[in-house]
Amino acid sequence: MTAKAVQATQEVERCLWCGRKTDSKAYIINPKARHELPCCCQECFEHMQEFVERDKRYRMISYLILGALVVANLFFFGLMPDTRWKYLPMLGIGVFATIFPYVFASYERYQRFGARRTTMVVRVFTAMFAVFSLLLIALY
Repeated sequence: MTAKAVQATQEVERCLWCGRKTDSKAYIINPKARHELPCCCQECFEHMQEFVERDKRYRMISYLILGALVVANLFFFGLMPDTRWKYLPMLGIGVFATIFPYVFASYERYQRFGARRTTMVVRVFTAMFAVFSLLLIALY
């Protein structure tokens, strides 16, 4: 590859919201950062700004709630090994992570597929986890 071709491939990045390739520098989510994260249009930029604000607002409380559910899960498994309710915190973790999927990765990591698609995939997997734990409760 020539130096010009390498430079051209480095300039084209993916939109942080939708995941489409863009070379636009007009809509940057984190200006003046070491690695600037672009959006392809005004609409994607506005969606991504809302996403970042929700992420900043709910991230810490989400970690606290998820941590409490994990501790409850360990507690239930340790003290109630022979009841169906030991799976109840697992259901809580699945439902909570489906509603607030922001705890698994920060928005900077969503660039390859876009925040919209990545959030949808995380919600599908966490919903499947919630259904699995519901089945464990029902079939115990």
